[in-house]
Amino acid sequence: MKTWLLVGLVCLAACDDEKSTSTPDAGGGEGTAELVVEGGQAGERVAPAGPLTVAITVRNTGTATWTPDTVRLVWAGDADWGQSALSLADAVAPGASATLTGTLTAPTQPGRHTLQWRAERSGTAFGPPASLVTEVTCSDGIFCNGSERFVQGVCVPGSNPCDDGAACTTDRCDEVGKTCGHDLSPDCAACAADCTPDCTGRLCGDDGCGGDCGACAMGTGCTVAGQCRPADQPGTCASPLPLLPEGTPLLGHHTIQGDTTEGLHQLVPTCNSTSTAVETVYVFTVDAPMGLDARSSGYDTVLHLRRACADDGPGATVGCSDDASPPGDYGSRVAVLLDPGTWYLVVDGFDATQYGPFTLELNFAAGCAPRCDGVYCGGDDGCGGDCGTCDAGFTCFDGRCKLDPCVTQCDGRTCGDDGCGGTCGTCAGGQLCVPATGTCATFEACNHELPTCPAGCAAGEFCGSDCACHTAAAPMADLVVNVERLQNELLFDHINVDAASCAVVEECVGGLGDRRLLRFSVEAINQGQATLTVPPPSERPDLFTFSNCHGHYHFLGFADYALVDDTGAVVLTGRKQAYCMEDTDQYHQGPTVGCSKQYDCENQGIQAGWSDLYGNALDCQWLDITDIPPGQYALRVSLNPGRTFEEISLDNNVGEVPVTIPPE
Repeated sequence: MKTWLLVGLVCLAACDDEKSTSTPDAGGGEGTAELVVEGGQAGERVAPAGPLTVAITVRNTGTATWTPDTVRLVWAGDADWGQSALSLADAVAPGASATLTGTLTAPTQPGRHTLQWRAERSGTAFGPPASLVTEVTCSDGIFCNGSERFVQGVCVPGSNPCDDGAACTTDRCDEVGKTCGHDLSPDCAACAADCTPDCTGRLCGDDGCGGDCGACAMGTGCTVAGQCRPADQPGTCASPLPLLPEGTPLLGHHTIQGDTTEGLHQLVPTCNSTSTAVETVYVFTVDAPMGLDARSSGYDTVLHLRRACADDGPGATVGCSDDASPPGDYGSRVAVLLDPGTWYLVVDGFDATQYGPFTLELNFAAGCAPRCDGVYCGGDDGCGGDCGTCDAGFTCFDGRCKLDPCVTQCDGRTCGDDGCGGTCGTCAGGQLCVPATGTCATFEACNHELPTCPAGCAAGEFCGSDCACHTAAAPMADLVVNVERLQNELLFDHINVDAASCAVVEECVGGLGDRRLLRFSVEAINQGQATLTVPPPSERPDLFTFSNCHGHYHFLGFADYALVDDTGAVVLTGRKQAYCMEDTDQYHQGPTVGCSKQYDCENQGIQAGWSDLYGNALDCQWLDITDIPPGQYALRVSLNPGRTFEEISLDNNVGEVPVTIPPE
C-alpha cells in the first residue's frame, strides 16, 4: 500500500503587498476584524479522490475577539474540492494566532491545483485570502520505482525510469538526485548504429557518428579531413595571421574575408567547451587602451579573444561569444576595451561541422569600447563613430539593413513578414500567424497545470501535461539539470546596456547603464528513453517566439532562473527563458543512444541521452544582480517550468547550487 501526500506551497498575506484589511463592526460585533496569514501545512501529495488534511495559521491583527460561532475560513476555491470551511476551535483574542484545520476530498483531475479560503466574520468577508498550491497525482514521489499514472480512473504502477532497454548495460538510479546512469559491458556499443562510423583515411576528428577517429600528438592539430598536421601552419597559435596588413592603422572599420576549411582544431573556446571545430588565429598589438567591436559571420561561428593564445583557461580569455546580435544568423560578436599588449582573435565554430568561409568585421576606437548591441548599422557606437554601413542595394533603417528599393512579398498572404520590415497584415480574435503559409489560425489552448484531453484517451492511456494521450508504459523524455556544470561555470560580470541592447529588447536586465550580472551555463540533459521534440515554428507559432536579436525561433518558456535566499524565499526572478532546443553533446552512452546529432535550431529537439548546452557567454544567460546585496544565496534553474512537455517525471526538473555574491 502506498501513502499519498500533497505537495503544498502557502501564499502568505495575499503573497504581495496586501497585509490585512479591516471590517469595522463586521457582523454587528464590536471592534475591527483584521488578519495576517502566517502559514499553512499539508502533506506532500494527494491521490485522485483521496483525503487531504490542511492547516492554516492566522493572526488576529484587529481589535475584535474572534469566536468559533462568528469567524471561520470559508472555501473560495474550485468547486471540485467541495465547500470545506475551516473552523476555529477556541476564541482568539486580538494579537493572538490560531490554526484552523480541516479535511478535503481531492478531485480526480490530476495536476497542480490552487486551494483558497477567505475569512468571514458573521457572514462578512475580511482580510486577505489564504492559498495552497497542491498536486493531485498518482505518483508516490519515489523516482526509481517509476511514475504511477492515472489511467481510466485508476492509478497504475510505473516502470523503471532508468531502463534503457539494452541487455549489455547496467542501469543505475540515484533516488536522491532523481537521475539515471548506465554502465557498459566490454562488448556494449557506446551509441546506436544509426549511422556507420567512417574513419577511412582519417587519423583524427569526427567519425561521422558522434565518435572520433583518434587524437593527434602534442604539437599537432586535426584538420577537417582528419589528418594530423604540425601546429605551426599559418592561422595557428605558433604562426598566427596578422589581423591587418603591416602598416595599416587599427583605428576605424575593417572587413576581413577568411576561411577555416584548411585550419586545425587545437583550441577550445570558454563559451563552448564541447566544440571540436577547426579555427583560424589572428594576432594584433595595441600600444594604448583601445576598444574593439569584432563580428564573425558566414556559419555558426564562435569568436574568442585571448591574451595567451594556447591557454584554454578562463583567465586568458577576455571575450568569448557564441551567437550575438549583430551579426545575427548564428554569428558572434566580442566588444571589449583592450589594454596595451599583444592579443589573439580566434574564429572558431560551434561544433566540428561548422567551418568554411567567414567574414570578420572590426571596429577599433581609441580608449572606448564600441557599444552596438542590437544595432547593425548607423547609430552611435558611443565612441564617436557608427555601428557600420550597409552593402550596395541596401539602406539602414532603424539600425537594420533593408533592401532599397524593397518589393513586398504578400501575394496570397494575409499576415506575417512582408520582406521589407513591415507586415502583410495582422490576425485578430486570438488567432496567430502561421509563418509558413502567411495565414491566420487558431490553436487549441492547453492548461498544462490541469490538463484535459477533450477527445478522451483509449484503454491503457493517460492524459499528459501536454493535453495529449500517452500509453502508460511508453518511453518518454526526462529533463534534468547538469548541476555540476551549473556550479562550475558561474561567473560575475558587468555589461553596459543602452535602450537598443538585445538585453533590453529581450527583458534580461532591470535597467540601463552599467549592470552587474551573475552568468551561468545551463546544460539540459534528456536522460529519458525518448526524444523530446516539438512541431516546427512554421506549423505551431504558438509554441515559439522569434528572436530578432538572434535571428531564429526559440521555444517559449523552456527554463526559469531564480535567486533564492537562505530561507528559500525568491529574491530575484529572471525572465522565462526561451531556448533553441538542439543536440549539443552526447551525454549518456549505450546502444540505444544516437551516435550523431539530429536536431538543431531549424529542427528543434533533444535526443534521448543527449543534452542541450547554453553557455554562460550567451545573451541573457544570466541574472541581473545589480540591486542584490552581497551575501549567501542559491541559484535555482527549473526546466519545463510550465509543464509544456510530458516527461517520465516532473519532480526532477529543478537544479540548485549555492552562490556567494561578493562585495564590489
